[in-house]
Amino acid sequence: MKTIYKKNRILWVGLLGLLLSSSCTKNFEGLNTNPSKVTQAQAAGDFQYIGGFLPDMEENIASPVDYTYQVQQNLNADIFSGYMSSPDYGFGPNNATYFMRYDWNNQAFDTGNQHIMNNWQQVKALARPQDQHFVAIALILKVEGMHRVTDIYGPIPYSQYGTGNFFVPYDSQQAIYTRFFNELDTAVNTLTAYVKANPGATPFKPFDLIYGGDYKQWLKFANTLRLRLAMRIVYADAATAKTQAEKAVADPNGLLSDPKNDPALLNMVNGLSYQNALWNITNGYNDICMGAPMQSIIEGYNDPRESAYFLPSVYNSKFEGIRSGLNITTAEYTQFSLLNVLATTPMQIMSSSESYFLKAEGALRGWNMGGGTAQSFYEAGVTASFQERGVTMPAGYLTNTTSTANPYIDPTNASNNILAGDPTLNNITIHYDATASFEQNLQRIITQKWLAIYPDGEESWSEFRRTGYPKQFQVKENDSGGTISTTGYVRRLPYTTNENKVNPKGVATGVAALGGPDNGGTKLWWDKNPNH
Repeated sequence: MKTIYKKNRILWVGLLGLLLSSSCTKNFEGLNTNPSKVTQAQAAGDFQYIGGFLPDMEENIASPVDYTYQVQQNLNADIFSGYMSSPDYGFGPNNATYFMRYDWNNQAFDTGNQHIMNNWQQVKALARPQDQHFVAIALILKVEGMHRVTDIYGPIPYSQYGTGNFFVPYDSQQAIYTRFFNELDTAVNTLTAYVKANPGATPFKPFDLIYGGDYKQWLKFANTLRLRLAMRIVYADAATAKTQAEKAVADPNGLLSDPKNDPALLNMVNGLSYQNALWNITNGYNDICMGAPMQSIIEGYNDPRESAYFLPSVYNSKFEGIRSGLNITTAEYTQFSLLNVLATTPMQIMSSSESYFLKAEGALRGWNMGGGTAQSFYEAGVTASFQERGVTMPAGYLTNTTSTANPYIDPTNASNNILAGDPTLNNITIHYDATASFEQNLQRIITQKWLAIYPDGEESWSEFRRTGYPKQFQVKENDSGGTISTTGYVRRLPYTTNENKVNPKGVATGVAALGGPDNGGTKLWWDKNPNH
């Protein structure tokens, strides 16, 4: 990120600029109506007055704008997850070396408020009784967008956002997750009733960048999201996790499961045109490459998805990852493996294979996942991932009982190597062994899940913090000043400079709810795994 490029970009946001005409008196309504503006009554027929807020919510779950995405996710979660690492030798101390760059770490918070919460407020305010199906979609997008934000920072303004108070207090993360599940209840019930009463209707189609207005797909997405969030809190509230997970699986609307039709992708439809953010960050900025943990695991498994994810290094025509947390002072690492992504590659919001791994973990825990075993769901998830990527799974891949992660060898500096016997080197095989311990099979499930949901570093970083899998290499250089343990890894991002300036009393309530200092080493509410 030699600079964060400010580009002119036309964002498709529907008719967000429409002014809702109102009159001073009933008698002078005509005099007070601007004839050049579309009124709410005129726009109501095609839902422009409310639907136009939703595409902006979809676009900002993970922004397709490169300079936004870079500091929203790429220079934190994508690195902390082990997927990627930066070759840039001009950064100096930064997130990768545990020096929390406040100028990098504001974006996820700001984007969530400006594009998710603000648009939600507009939809909620404008909705008529007959518009509740739009409110349901906005609720699902709100939960999807803001669970990422709370999983980055911890307590955030949520229930009292937009109330107009002198300061906005923060909700505890436990309270936020309770609201998430309740909001998903409302959304699923509303959409289920709408689909039943209006078979084949697609009023959201002119605005939907993900599923083309298909409410049945959104119901699957909502159920899968519920299952994801249920699993997230399993070490903090096991009873609620089980209840919500079983509820998600039991819903007759189903989960995302079809590798071809179900993945949630930000498509270039309805006037939206963009270049995949990772394409420009890796090719234009040359600021991100393959991470060393990814190279170690995917090559240890001889997994052909490697070439679907990354390009060979021009350094030596091999795949080369970079160990995170290095003090990079020269340009040598800029020749390592770039991401295999095109400008036209859709931004990924959620894969269909994720649902299988969630059910596999649920079955491993003894929950009712609707039939099937942990092994059958695990194998279905691996199979679905290969199909999603258009890669043929090698014969014998699922029955491989010997392959584990490779040692990591840095071809430019041997002091960065991770050799056999290092405790951070992943030691789990591919073949599911029903006789193995709970932890061994959990490690298998999460490791393959990690491979499957790439490049979603946000979700993978959360899963690493929750489970400790797949194992991550420790940073070579720790510039945190003791606030983040080298063996404990980054657990969150500190609150933003802007919030500390404009809402200091609110931030104080957040820190109190956090239960620890406002730094990168404090664990979140759900981060209670006794083994990690």
